[in-house]
Amino acid sequence: MKIEIFFVHIILLLITTQELSSQNNSCCSYDNNIIYEPALPGELFLPGFSVDATTYFNNEWLAGDIYLSNGEIVKDKLLKYNGLLDVLLWKESKSNSIIKLDKEAVESFHFLNFKGDSTIYFRRIKIKRDIITDSTEYFGQIIYDEIISIFVIHTFNLTGTELVRINGIPYQKDIYNEVPYYCFRFANNKIFVTKSLNKQSLYSFSPLNKNIIKDYLKEDRIGKLIENSKLIRLAQFLSTLENQQ
Repeated sequence: MKIEIFFVHIILLLITTQELSSQNNSCCSYDNNIIYEPALPGELFLPGFSVDATTYFNNEWLAGDIYLSNGEIVKDKLLKYNGLLDVLLWKESKSNSIIKLDKEAVESFHFLNFKGDSTIYFRRIKIKRDIITDSTEYFGQIIYDEIISIFVIHTFNLTGTELVRINGIPYQKDIYNEVPYYCFRFANNKIFVTKSLNKQSLYSFSPLNKNIIKDYLKEDRIGKLIENSKLIRLAQFLSTLENQQ
C-alpha cells in the first residue's frame, strides 16, 4: 500500500511539473508577441470656439499612418486634419479622446484611403508666406516630390458672418473661404510660394521672363480648377526658367 501511495505522489508531481512548464512556455510566448508602438505626443483638443466643419480637409475620421520626426512610424490611426488651425488630430480608440498631436513631433502623415485615393500625404514644411510674416511651419499636402517638389497649404480666410438658428436659438456663424498657398521647391532649394497662379504672381517669380511666361499660360491655361497634372507641368516649366538665371 505504501509503495502504491508513493507512485501516486510521483505521478502527481510529474503532472504538476509539466503544467508549470507549459504555463511558463505560454507566458514566454506571449511576451515575445508583444508589439511595441511608439507614443504619440500631444494634448487634449479643447478649442475655445466651435470649429467650422468646412475647414477640415477630411470631415470624417480616416485611417492613416503617422511618420514621427525621430524616424518611428505609427500605423493605422484615426486622423483628421484642420487647415484653419493647421493641426493634426488623433481619435484615441480606447477613450475616444481627441488629441492634438505636437506638430514638431510629426514629420509627415498619410491617409490610407481619402475618397478612394491612397496617395494623399502631408509633410511638415517651413515656408514664408509673404514678405511681412516670418517663416512658419505648416503641414503641406504633397502633390509632387522628386527633383522638384510641390506642396499645397490648405489655409482659410474669414470672409463674413451669418445668423443661424440651432434649436431655435440664434447664433452668429463665421464663414470661411479656403485660400490655398502653392509652394514650389526647386533643385537648387529655391522656394516659390504664391496663393494665386495668375500671370502677375508668376511674373514675380522671374521678372526677366514675362513674355515666356505669358506665352506658356496661353498654351496651358491654369483656370480656377487646378489639377495636380497642371501644377506639375507648371513646376517643370518654372524649373527651366530657374536654370536660365
